[in-house]
Amino acid sequence: MGARFDNFTLRSGNRARSASEGLVFAAPPWPRPSLALRALIAGRISAHTVLSVIFVTLVMLLPPPAWADDGNAVALVNGHPIARAEMIDILIDAHGIDVLQQLIILRVARQETRARGLRVTKTDVEVEYQSSLDRIAENAGMNAEEATEKNKREALRQVLDERGISMAEFMIGMERNAHLRKLVEKDLVITEETLREEFARTHGARVQVRHIQIDQRDSRGLNQALDLLARGSDFSDVARRLSRNPETAARGGQMDPFTFNDPDIPVAIRETAFSLKEGGVSHPVLAGQFFHILKLDRRLPVDNARFKDQRAEVEKSLRERAVPRAMGKLAIELVKDAKIKILDSDLRPKYQQFLERASTSPTQP
Repeated sequence: MGARFDNFTLRSGNRARSASEGLVFAAPPWPRPSLALRALIAGRISAHTVLSVIFVTLVMLLPPPAWADDGNAVALVNGHPIARAEMIDILIDAHGIDVLQQLIILRVARQETRARGLRVTKTDVEVEYQSSLDRIAENAGMNAEEATEKNKREALRQVLDERGISMAEFMIGMERNAHLRKLVEKDLVITEETLREEFARTHGARVQVRHIQIDQRDSRGLNQALDLLARGSDFSDVARRLSRNPETAARGGQMDPFTFNDPDIPVAIRETAFSLKEGGVSHPVLAGQFFHILKLDRRLPVDNARFKDQRAEVEKSLRERAVPRAMGKLAIELVKDAKIKILDSDLRPKYQQFLERASTSPTQP
């Protein structure tokens, strides 16, 4: 009979029976002593040597040493981690406010469409996306044959690269626009009087003007634009590079033609534009919080079109101009009316600056 330990009886064989439950367990054979252990027992090597061998063996079997924050690293450089927190801090500092304001506008627009019982579908977002592709193709000067889906997507990629915008950010904008358009088109009413005013605006004596729009606080940008123009740089190229109006900058600064009495254009810009000779470039003109450098491309004479013949086209043109402006205005109103609390201490002052700029920026000069 072997020795008894608690409820188990160990026998000289490789089996053990439970004294309390009568269960039989298969026990592994006892391992034979290692050569090092047998040598130690025989007195041929010291205990210190054996322990050293065991320590080295264990170290070799362990994984490479882990730094304290390896678990939250995005990369290792020669064994040293680049922490995710470090990367996020830089990204937030560089792009945080732009992404944050887009997400906020998207949230309030979603909430408003839901509150009004409107539904925005994936098809609505796809329509916005395709419309953007078409506008980018037009601004790039593509003809019908060149404007393939592949070419339009490549043009979009180039625009996003130039502006430092990711596709994810762009698609946030597409969903945001889908919600805002749904809200605006539901309420937009165009009266007969408005149509006749639009007809006079589009068929009266007009000017075709390009502009470079610079924030009045950006003296460096303004001087850079003036210096480039003085050295003979192409006006369109300077507008694409430096103008802060994203809509017209993409077209080389080209604005929609306007009349001397166009109420949508600031008086200072109208008066300056009509005083220029074709090809002439103005001094900086202050309108709101922006300086505008103007170039008169050409004058468009009064045409002989009749209102009744052009009514449908005039309404279409007016909606194409009015809806985006109303969308921009609605976005600002929704943000102002919402209860928004910026928790991040670094983003809070930047967001306040964004609100101040948005409240004073014209949707279009």
